[in-house]
Amino acid sequence: MAQLERVAGGIYRLEGRVAGIDAVFAVYFIKDGDGAIVEPGPGVLVPDIQEAAKELGILSPQYIIPTHIHLDHAGSSGRLAEIFPDTTIVVNRQGAKHIVEPSRLIESTRMAFGDDFEATFGPILPVPESRLKIVSDGDRLTVGGRELLIINTPGHAAHHIAIFDTKTKGLFSGESLGLIYGPGYPPLPAVAPPSFDMELYLNDMENLKALKPRLIFYSHGTVGDEPERLIKTVMDNTRLVGDFILRDLRAGENEEAIISRVGDYLRNQFSAPLDDYELQSNVRGYIHYFRKKGLV
Repeated sequence: MAQLERVAGGIYRLEGRVAGIDAVFAVYFIKDGDGAIVEPGPGVLVPDIQEAAKELGILSPQYIIPTHIHLDHAGSSGRLAEIFPDTTIVVNRQGAKHIVEPSRLIESTRMAFGDDFEATFGPILPVPESRLKIVSDGDRLTVGGRELLIINTPGHAAHHIAIFDTKTKGLFSGESLGLIYGPGYPPLPAVAPPSFDMELYLNDMENLKALKPRLIFYSHGTVGDEPERLIKTVMDNTRLVGDFILRDLRAGENEEAIISRVGDYLRNQFSAPLDDYELQSNVRGYIHYFRKKGLV
């Protein structure tokens, strides 16, 4: 089984890996009351999730809460809904229609990862609408003896939320506070077209910083125990990478050249091990945003 570790009071982290993908997929379990699963990840992780839940005694979790509906965060939700028939899946209104009817999500996943994406990541199955709890910014969910505060964080995507555990002061950030590619790496922006909005993204970070979290539970990395420094760093790096791309766009560089230059810059500046998909997604997300805003 993938490694399961306790990271805070009643919170456990499962570090999932996907064959052929050089990335961490962190699934979190809240062991309180009936329990909850935060960030269920892609469908290929379902067997590991089942085993971890059994080990923790979470036999029928109260909630499954993906931060957003992208494949690597919510792809397993439909299958887990079948396995745990009394569990409620939590999403905001923007994500609800796509998790109930995932055809557009599946099509965009095929475009990103190829027609055979299921062989690597597992299938994306629909979640029955009756099983959803639709949450709004500021809502609170009670899980055992703790409350989970929901914060809408639409900068990465309109369907993105963050979850703040008021008991441990730990923040499940999804991709709203960027990504840490490995121990010792600084957080870098997590950007994807077409929904990325840099202005909203930075505002999300300010809102999350105001919560004064003690821990950040990253979805594609470790647990951060210096939240103030990490949030400041990812805000600085979000602006830095954006300025770099905007300067090249205004200089008339084409997309392929900008992708190459940004890749070299991130590797030289941060030793960041981005794969081709991550690099292209980040650059194209920024370019789409700048064009949408009429800045180029």
